[in-house]
Amino acid sequence: MQLMDRTVGIEVDCPDCLAIRLDPVKVTVRVCLDDVEWSYWFICPECGYRAAAPTRQGPALEAISAGSPFESWRLPAELSERHQGPPIQLFDLLELKLDLMQPDLVEALREGI
Repeated sequence: MQLMDRTVGIEVDCPDCLAIRLDPVKVTVRVCLDDVEWSYWFICPECGYRAAAPTRQGPALEAISAGSPFESWRLPAELSERHQGPPIQLFDLLELKLDLMQPDLVEALREGI
């Protein structure tokens, strides 16, 4: 993210359309309160996709002062929870996938397999 003249906008990177300039109000700046990682997101006016990318604190604060909306967020609490039991293995995921592919899964669960 690079702040340009206020009349020009903020230069952001769309994965499909490359560098584009947007009005600051169309670029939302975010910070994770747990690890203080800055990022931004926007909807690309060229392709219509929502794009996001990391940025540094300096450009993020400049964008906020130019009028970009600001969001703060936290990492999910589950990341710091202690879990008991063995970790999930690839076999467990494959078994789950096969179970979910059964056409009568809902009926079988209702019957209490």
